[in-house]
Amino acid sequence: MNSRAIPPSRIKLILRNVGVALLFLVLTCDPASGQSPLLRLDRNAGPARIGLSGNVGSAYMLESSTNLAGGIWDFQLMLPLTNSLQTWFDSASDLSPNRFYRARLLDTLPVEFASDFRLIDHLGRSRSMYYHFNDPNVRAIVLIFAGNGCTKLRDMIPAIKSLTNAFTSQKVLFWLVDSTPQANRSNILANAISLGISNGPPILHDAAQLVGRAYGSAKTPEAIAVSTTNLAIFYRGAIDDRTGSNTVSTTQNYLSNSIASYLAGGIGAVTPTGTRPAGCDIPYTPRFTNLLYSTDIAPILAGKCVRCHSPGNIAYWAMTNYSIVRDFADSIREEIITDRMPPWKGDPAHGTFANNYSLTPNEARKLVQWIDDGAIKGDAEPDPLASLAIPTNYPFAWPAELGQPDAILRIPTQSIPAFGVVNYRYFNITNTAFSSNVWLRAAVVRPTNTKVVHHSLMLDGSGTGGGIDGFFAGYVPGVEATSFPPNTGKLLTNQQVFQIQMHYITTGEIEAERTEVGLYLAASPPQYPLQTKSAYNAFFTIPANSANYQVTAQFPPSGTLNTNILLHEVNPHMHLRGSWFKYEVMYPSGHVPASEVILSVPSYVFHWQTAYRFTQPKYIPKGSRIVCTGGWDNTEQNTELIESYYETLDSRLLPSRTVRFGEQTYDEMFIGYLNYAEVP
Repeated sequence: MNSRAIPPSRIKLILRNVGVALLFLVLTCDPASGQSPLLRLDRNAGPARIGLSGNVGSAYMLESSTNLAGGIWDFQLMLPLTNSLQTWFDSASDLSPNRFYRARLLDTLPVEFASDFRLIDHLGRSRSMYYHFNDPNVRAIVLIFAGNGCTKLRDMIPAIKSLTNAFTSQKVLFWLVDSTPQANRSNILANAISLGISNGPPILHDAAQLVGRAYGSAKTPEAIAVSTTNLAIFYRGAIDDRTGSNTVSTTQNYLSNSIASYLAGGIGAVTPTGTRPAGCDIPYTPRFTNLLYSTDIAPILAGKCVRCHSPGNIAYWAMTNYSIVRDFADSIREEIITDRMPPWKGDPAHGTFANNYSLTPNEARKLVQWIDDGAIKGDAEPDPLASLAIPTNYPFAWPAELGQPDAILRIPTQSIPAFGVVNYRYFNITNTAFSSNVWLRAAVVRPTNTKVVHHSLMLDGSGTGGGIDGFFAGYVPGVEATSFPPNTGKLLTNQQVFQIQMHYITTGEIEAERTEVGLYLAASPPQYPLQTKSAYNAFFTIPANSANYQVTAQFPPSGTLNTNILLHEVNPHMHLRGSWFKYEVMYPSGHVPASEVILSVPSYVFHWQTAYRFTQPKYIPKGSRIVCTGGWDNTEQNTELIESYYETLDSRLLPSRTVRFGEQTYDEMFIGYLNYAEVP
């Protein structure tokens, strides 16, 4: 055999699989040890059994070929030597008896780290890779890429169930990821039911295929095992090496063995660390061709991002031109894949909303591909962002779409201390702006110092319930100030008394603030008065260090609706421990469907609160009730909570504390606001 025909200079050995013959050739020795590694082949067990002996601690890549002259070698496995002799069965050798093998010595074993992401699973729960970084309750996460209709996946379901049963109690999570383009939440759920795994493990929907591409997955079912200690991938490849639907005596349980080795001895104990996956190809949507910054990228940024990322507006950096977008390109990519930006948290499987500014899967794919390809703008291309003139908008000015208010009410100027907790402040203001009863088309609360205003509510001064009833307007971070829904309005009576509730926070410096309320008159009385009510629960106790403590509330508080309503908007409200929130309508007996989820927020973020306005008002018949369900995350994995603790060093934010209802953010609330009109 001519060694000059073998291209890699670090090839150590080559074997030919011919029946039961054994042929091995040592080409060079391991320069680090002076030891000559040996490759052995044995057919006595059935499939070809390859033995590799060498220096413990060395790592090899084993490859195979059916045509030496063609120079095509297929990867089989990545094999760090934890013993002086390790063996491997080539389960496919019976299908390809004329087969050559070679082992390549690696200078170092490649180390790959897991990318962060956030996806929603088939049950509507949000899953984030980095959430479990250094999680004391999770030692590893195993991703298994899946696809509806793949026979190989169906064959492996018993093995996946067995793995889940064996290792869940040992703090290993198993997540299936569906990156196939035909997948949607409905058929993923149907597939889970048909496979008998509707109750777990969860199947995550990778609608834009960003996670599949980021992890380089090409097959279903390919497994990727991640250590939560340092987020290193300690195994990638096949679950096992069966060639049919059943195992045989020589079946090698790659994934099970790698997990067990990792749990027993850490990453260094795992071998092999990679194998060749088998199964169905993931049909990735073809890459976009000829993406141009000026016509493909800038319009997306202008439509979905610039309203906040512009001078004088709420984002901390402005997309004023291509150069700054290029500088922040890696950050943009991360924000998209982790679903932090744009800050729209509604689950796309439930409801359509007029103010939805999330990226479509195609928009997300375009942006990420453009960034991965170098975030390039051609020299001759114009820069649409450089010519955009975005006015300073709410909350730093009155909303551009509403203009200047017809009247402005103001609280007295407030002095906010540099440190400590500031109790709620209440101000009663009498309407003297109008001499008769008027209808409002909008009411806008605008803080003059957003650094210190946690939230502000404008309430009917005669109302009760702490902002639940008698609500006119409010400010919270992320709120969009806009007009009341079409054909609705709120009545403002002559000499009406408003109560302004102010929740201030400290910044380390003494601050001044004077919140304003802008009133906008309607040209004529509306068709329906707009009402603001809520599903509300103040009777709960969140245990210390609890990851998903759940509570419910309903509207009406008891019984059912005594009239039909058109529901225009819903707005969930929790504090820093808030994790997820869901609105569900329970219809009267005999209604089809019996119930319906109208909004789900799988990843609630306290620092960016949204009023979800339905594209078409939701008609809810008399006799129905609206049930809100939510969960709190009172653990160290809750980054919103822990970051706030380090900013304030307030021990009441620590997850070791039992939490109850309270006005301050170290306590909790559970409110599902409803803006609706009663209709015939």
